[in-house]
Amino acid sequence: MHREELQTFKGWFKQYVQGFYSDDPAVQAGIRLKEEHTRRVCTAIVGIGRSLDLPPEDLHLAEAVALFHDLGRFRQYATYHTFNDRRSENHALLGVRELERAGVLAGLPEEERNLITMSIEYHNLRDLPGKLPERPALFARLIRDADKLDILQVFTGSLERKEAAPNPLLNSGLPDTPGYSPVLIRNLLQGELCNYSDMKNFNDRKLLMLSWIYDINFPWTLAEIRRNGHVEKILDSLPGTEEIRRVGERLHIFMASRSA
Repeated sequence: MHREELQTFKGWFKQYVQGFYSDDPAVQAGIRLKEEHTRRVCTAIVGIGRSLDLPPEDLHLAEAVALFHDLGRFRQYATYHTFNDRRSENHALLGVRELERAGVLAGLPEEERNLITMSIEYHNLRDLPGKLPERPALFARLIRDADKLDILQVFTGSLERKEAAPNPLLNSGLPDTPGYSPVLIRNLLQGELCNYSDMKNFNDRKLLMLSWIYDINFPWTLAEIRRNGHVEKILDSLPGTEEIRRVGERLHIFMASRSA
């Protein structure tokens, strides 16, 4: 992808998002949250791509994937006033439909169109489909890493501020009640990703996000997670039980092994 094409996409995206701006403060807060998230994910994906020595054309393509990865979030929030896919619809598929409806990618070669839409479609799956070809797998993993990195940054920032009540935009509306679900502890101790369907409260949301560490694909991303102390910040906000201590130990061993 050429730089000029990426700049055209950025201009279109800006106009598209502004179409969802609202005088309703609650709606506007959700729209701006995802607009700012998109900007940071674009920066992160370029950082990962540069760490892999990707050529400029692939860096532009990766940034276009990041630019559009959450496109469906804007119509989702304006329509349903939630970012919970289970209570509305799959935001990744909604975003692909929005792109197709607007014909935004029509001028790109077929391979680039497919890479962008496939990467969007796969970015929020628990697991990537098996046996993906090398190039689609690369871009899917790039956006999954960049997306998780920014969500972790925003989430741990809210924990550090010790907000009186969890931001419903960040915790899926889960109750901030004591305890946590044993199934998520088992997942983490076995080195597995947790399932959204198993979350019952805000602590479960924290445990699910800790399990994302097992799905980080690139050393650059893991180094940023370690540098910012995201794992430690989430662990410190959880109950001080022996189970949580073992989860922390398991995660630190895993990160050390991946870094080595």
